[in-house]
Amino acid sequence: MSKSTICGLLLSLLPVMAMGAEVKGLYEAEMQVPDQTRSERGLAMSAALAEVVTKVSGRRDARLQPKVAQAIRRPAQLLQQYRYRALPEDQQGELIPGDDPQQVYFHFDKKAVDRLLRDSGLPVWGATRPAVLAWLAVEEGGRRYLLGADSPDVLRQLVAREAKRRGLSLLLPLLDLQDQRQVSFADVWGHFRDPVLQASQRYRPEAVLMGRLLRTVGGEWLAEWWIVEGKDSERWRANGVLPAEVLEEGMAGAVSWLAQRYAPLEGSSEAGHLWVTVDAVRSLADFARVEGYLRSLQQVVHVRVRQLQAGRVDFGLALQGSPEGVAQTIALGRLLIPAASGNELAGSGTATILPTDRQHYLLRH
Repeated sequence: MSKSTICGLLLSLLPVMAMGAEVKGLYEAEMQVPDQTRSERGLAMSAALAEVVTKVSGRRDARLQPKVAQAIRRPAQLLQQYRYRALPEDQQGELIPGDDPQQVYFHFDKKAVDRLLRDSGLPVWGATRPAVLAWLAVEEGGRRYLLGADSPDVLRQLVAREAKRRGLSLLLPLLDLQDQRQVSFADVWGHFRDPVLQASQRYRPEAVLMGRLLRTVGGEWLAEWWIVEGKDSERWRANGVLPAEVLEEGMAGAVSWLAQRYAPLEGSSEAGHLWVTVDAVRSLADFARVEGYLRSLQQVVHVRVRQLQAGRVDFGLALQGSPEGVAQTIALGRLLIPAASGNELAGSGTATILPTDRQHYLLRH
């Protein structure tokens, strides 16, 4: 079976798949070190913890909070494990003759990191995060092109690397015939919203990120970024000597904007409460699926059953966070559908914001 056929089959499943994605490796980071000395490992460990608290909180300034800054200076207290490995082959060209750099992998304790963030008044953003589709138009050395999922391009590797470092669930378009019929380089370069969003529907993202990257005659990189989710959007710019600099700013800006919506700062450390009613619970197995899912949510501290009826269960959730944030996370998941749109399994491509402390869902079968 050809690669294009496989991609087509996968895309045909998208309308019935869940929106949102599980982001892996939030409590992990890899750093390059020149050797295995204790001093170099300590410096790398501090940098890794700084990256982790940024990913988990979604806040660029998380590392500047006093308690977090103190922990970064003594990162071993939160460390679970570390190990060394050889530098990947795609980075071997960066070596200076005589050097022997390698990667060191760090894994930090989830409970300890979460507690540190909450004690610092910062949010803990769970692994279920909005999927972001990125349309990137690049002009470099007289060449103009769109960056796709299969582009044999260093920029594509940098995009994937920066998205991973920031905990961003990012995908690039296939740029197959269907995409080419719907959207052009000029559409993305000009930030023409309608054709880009129309072409994005097949991928069912929660948000669409558009980027315009230009390499000037002098070698500097300039970028303009625009992220859109539903009726809301945000624009920002970046510049740098290296493409990684403007891509980092693009990914960081997208994460910061999404975190404000899905992992807002709490005004109080007290737990919130959310009442959840779920319909179409037809069996004990259904009940177990729903209860287990609610308990698995990052912001949920405790789940209790308030009432059982024919096909309906009422749950009371004690939260470490706001009802709005939990409702946003549920809207990204594959199990529960907001009752108001229960017949629209594909949704509109964006997560539904449910701003009250009483929510009503249908169990997806």
